[in-house]
Amino acid sequence: MSELQYFDHVQRGCVDCPAAGVRLVILFGVLFAAAATGVLFYLALTRIAACGRLGARAAHRLKYIELSVGFQPKLKVLLSFYQIGATLGPVYGVRLHESLTRWTDILDAFSLDVLGLTYPDSCIGSMRARILLSALWPILVILLGAIALASHTVAVWLLSDRAGHLRSDLGRATLGRVLYWAILVAYLVLPSVSRSIFKARKCESFSINVLDETRRSYLMADLDVLCSADDDKYRELDLIFWSFFVLWPVLVPLTFLVLLLSLRPAVRAQRISPLANACRFLWRDYDADFIFWEVFDLVRKLFLASLVLFIDQEYGSSKLLRLVVATVVSALFLAALALARPFKRSDDLHLACVANLLLTCCFCLGAVIQLCGDDNDLCYQLVGIQSGRRASEFVVVLTVAMLVASLLIVFFKTATAVRVPTLRLVSTGRAPILELPAACHFHAFISHAWGTGQDQTHTVVRRLQLLLPGVRIWLDVDNLDDVGKLEESVADSATFIIFLSSGYFRSWNCRRELYAALASVRPFIVVHEADTAKGGASLAALRDECRDSCVEVAPPAYPSYSGPGEVLTRVFEEAEPIVWVRVHDFQLESLKEVALRMLRQSPYYSLHLNELASGVTVPGEIGSHGFTGLVTILVCRENEGAHDVATEVKAAAAEGHSSTTAAPDSPDVVVIREASEVLKEANAPAPLQGRAVLLLYLNEKTFLDPSGTVARIVQTAMDRRIAIAPVAEQDPASGGVAFRQFFQQTPQVLQQPPYKLFDTLAVPLYPSQQHRKCCLARKGGRRVEPAAPAAESPEVEKAEGAWIGMQHLELTDD
Repeated sequence: MSELQYFDHVQRGCVDCPAAGVRLVILFGVLFAAAATGVLFYLALTRIAACGRLGARAAHRLKYIELSVGFQPKLKVLLSFYQIGATLGPVYGVRLHESLTRWTDILDAFSLDVLGLTYPDSCIGSMRARILLSALWPILVILLGAIALASHTVAVWLLSDRAGHLRSDLGRATLGRVLYWAILVAYLVLPSVSRSIFKARKCESFSINVLDETRRSYLMADLDVLCSADDDKYRELDLIFWSFFVLWPVLVPLTFLVLLLSLRPAVRAQRISPLANACRFLWRDYDADFIFWEVFDLVRKLFLASLVLFIDQEYGSSKLLRLVVATVVSALFLAALALARPFKRSDDLHLACVANLLLTCCFCLGAVIQLCGDDNDLCYQLVGIQSGRRASEFVVVLTVAMLVASLLIVFFKTATAVRVPTLRLVSTGRAPILELPAACHFHAFISHAWGTGQDQTHTVVRRLQLLLPGVRIWLDVDNLDDVGKLEESVADSATFIIFLSSGYFRSWNCRRELYAALASVRPFIVVHEADTAKGGASLAALRDECRDSCVEVAPPAYPSYSGPGEVLTRVFEEAEPIVWVRVHDFQLESLKEVALRMLRQSPYYSLHLNELASGVTVPGEIGSHGFTGLVTILVCRENEGAHDVATEVKAAAAEGHSSTTAAPDSPDVVVIREASEVLKEANAPAPLQGRAVLLLYLNEKTFLDPSGTVARIVQTAMDRRIAIAPVAEQDPASGGVAFRQFFQQTPQVLQQPPYKLFDTLAVPLYPSQQHRKCCLARKGGRRVEPAAPAAESPEVEKAEGAWIGMQHLELTDD
């Protein structure tokens, strides 16, 4: 073949090399197009928020879609799959059927080998020049990106007031961006660069004398080079190979490992330092205990895409050993994925498992293709198929299946994210106006104790961002660049949200934020974590903690501080703290109250409070409900508190009934009766009206009455097939206890068949008015009863849909 020509696998012949000037045009054209596309995409995403309210809402929706779908880990999994799949031919010697070779060209695009995709290797020049270009072009790209970022920083500084602190801030931000860019480029090109430098070691043995079977090995990428220590060109290439081998396959993973080791304490403490933020590409997709997983996965990818070439360097591409080793490695990695579960999101884990399963199948089929070759008889004898074409087709199907699986996951996640409902004003039915004071850039600053409130505050902020598209809430993991600027950030926010959990007042940084809010006279919105199992504490305990901890004299942020009494007044007495609840519908009520208090402090609604008088709503939420017919609620006198709850249910039912009927003097839809009077005889003294249900109020004393009347009433009601409606008190001040305590108090006969009392989930009854309405508004569920007799009465059939809410509601954490 001429030096001015190269072999084209598509045309199956020699083709003239592009002209010398075309080489640079093609290469820089591809790089410029990729850079321009990235810049335009970045500008579109960052500038859309400035296009009025619609732009802000669109930007928020796009951000939420990205958070909901999680594009980054899915793209990384997909790219890794195809980068390894593209090596089946050049590394493992798997030659697809000639009719399917065009598919391999598509796979080559995922290798991100810019030189190989834009210009044929054979046309570049000597083997030395090819290796140097293949190993050095990514470094050039990193340097060009760094220069562009630095130029942008200089331009921003020159257009600003050139303050000294701004220069240092811009400098740190630019260094972080440059590091992120370098990590991104190195991650993307490492497999292809490693495979390119291995061309200096990839030899093939040829027979040069049939009589004495003498053989010589030549470099496959350049047959002019003899693979021998006696060959000067080979020795030079060998030196270049080992130099770049240390630079890329060795130093790049080690650098990633060192970076992750240095930022591990910050990530585990959930305090995102500038270094951790710059390296977020490496760790953000994984749980804190598995932040090194990216290095582990990178080593796997390097081994399968290039390091496996160390196995049988002369004959490995024509043997099965590499495929067998690759199959074992892929299977072991799949097992490690399934056991370790390193991803934060389950859909990313599932996609990664699917990718490794399909990759394992591809290696197995590669062995079949190699066994078959051109000998169809041998293929049939060893494998059982007539030719290798079917195996090749199966490999193509598997690679397409990976793409289809990724697209389906992205599609369904995106579709789900687009349909998320948002907050509306009850008075107008429109989204609220999110106006900021002139001196503020955030609607709220959320303050929390890192050890006991970190996860909850993330949920609060993320869900508020969904409910109020465009709202800006200061959260440490999103906005904290310098812990010394906490006071400035508090002053830059219109309201101050406190997430009260155990240890909040003992935290010095929390007190700093608190004093800054007092000094800047920011409105307080207090959210209380009451669940002690989740880091919460009672209000009384938190008050004591405040008195013991908030004792600084003239703190720097608030020199006129008057002592713990001032904090107690602002935090606990100005407004009732909002109880944080994890159950979905109740959590929504907590979030609505936070949003409502935040809106009341905005410049617009402070002048138009009448628009907020009716509150806020979310499409699809639980509202007031009335019963479709008469309901008799039975209560036990010995079950203290049950009658009060039944009275609340009756009032809520009347409110819901009045909203659905035009009759002003409609009869009561709920009748409350004493259970002992109804159930003391074999037949009730008076027929029960409509549906019947026994309300069982669960608190610390429910089954502890000395006479055991409550347990007997419950058992009798269930024997008579009357639905049981358990309601669990959640307020410790009213006797609320952990649900497990009821299993210890309740007689065993009620927990076992045929009764199985707790097969029905109890309605959690919270003390706050908002949550209580949600409790009483829910309907539906199923009754608890023993095995049915042969026939059922009409009253029993009516009781089938009895009421009492939230039997279908699962108590889950967020």
